[in-house]
Amino acid sequence: MKELKIGIAGLGVVAQGLLEILRNNGTLIAERTGVSIKVARVASRSERPGVDLMGAEFSKSIDDLCKDSEVDVVVELMGGVEVAKDLIHSALASGKKVVTANKAVIALHGNELLNEETRNRLKFEASVAGAIPIINLLQGSLVSNRIQQLVGIINGTCNYILTAMEQQSLSFESALQKAQELGFAEADPSFDIDGIDAAHKLTILLSLAFDMPFDFEKIFVEGIRSIAEKDIIFASELGYRIKHVGILRNHDGRIEARVHPALIPKEQLLANVLFEQNAVSVIGDASGRMLFSGPGAGSLPTASAVFSDLLDLGSDNGLKPQSLRKESTKPLALELIMMDEVCVPHYLRINVLDKPGIMADITKVLSESEISIEAVIQKESENESDNASIIILTNAVEEHVMQKAILTIDSLPEVSKGVVDIRLESMS
Repeated sequence: MKELKIGIAGLGVVAQGLLEILRNNGTLIAERTGVSIKVARVASRSERPGVDLMGAEFSKSIDDLCKDSEVDVVVELMGGVEVAKDLIHSALASGKKVVTANKAVIALHGNELLNEETRNRLKFEASVAGAIPIINLLQGSLVSNRIQQLVGIINGTCNYILTAMEQQSLSFESALQKAQELGFAEADPSFDIDGIDAAHKLTILLSLAFDMPFDFEKIFVEGIRSIAEKDIIFASELGYRIKHVGILRNHDGRIEARVHPALIPKEQLLANVLFEQNAVSVIGDASGRMLFSGPGAGSLPTASAVFSDLLDLGSDNGLKPQSLRKESTKPLALELIMMDEVCVPHYLRINVLDKPGIMADITKVLSESEISIEAVIQKESENESDNASIIILTNAVEEHVMQKAILTIDSLPEVSKGVVDIRLESMS
């Protein structure tokens, strides 16, 4: 039986989950795979006396992982970017294999870390969608496909907040607080609720699905801070749920790559992925449409994905990432579509003074912009001191046209508090 000795960097919840799985299922894993995994060393800035290290050496310096000849694979579970990047680089330079759950490092530095010499020694399944094996699917089962579309709920914090707002009638602030109390959101939740975490993950999926370099800066990103409880209610009345989604769509070699809230029809499967769950819908030219759903974060789900990479490295038969071809191979001639060119329907919530003629003024702006209207609802204010809300669903319109029209509507004297704009998405 082959023995794989690992060194773990970090001793947070994922690292503890990894140790727990190994304690509970280590013998079963070895029997099933022929690979016995042993923890040789753990490195962390602080000790956790209550955590069973399974006989591993403990260090406060992560550099010891690279120096230790007993360590075959460095498992980077620290989080952060620069220190983690330096560790991965050092481990690879020393000839070791590396597994990481760090989506930010791969999204921002993947082009540097992954090359012809290292690409079979660095694995990152756990960096996207937790226990959902989407990276292995793109690199393995779906490698014969040209991906036409990939749409995913890939941030559990946002999905929890939006679900809680709908099902528990909570404000955004209250739902966020509850997510923090349950451990689904950090004390500083900005990375999640501003869409950065999802954009890091979409950067990785873009590279793997379409054979493109990692390019985080090209991803269009919006978070969920502007979503109010009334938007959840109005969307539901119209037959939609609001989800925070990452979208990749292939238009004859030109690729949309965007992360933002979207109204999704309730009858579609993606709309029914609730609370902290993740889901990824993929359409391949050969496979057709598939939906993969499961826990997108957490100690054990993420650790489960780490084990997938460890066993792949341990068996020495891992697939080469399709985004990292040999230099002699001609890359696919693809380009990203600028957000201004994206053409989708929109949901607009416009807060207005309840005065005669305002509806006509708004519809005139849309008409002059050649934006056609699918539906209009006017919601009267519950008390005289509040503004009324006008809800408009448009047909598909190019983004630059929509944003110009919104600026004009915002400038009307009867409009206050800004226009809430949420795009509509259908998975069909």
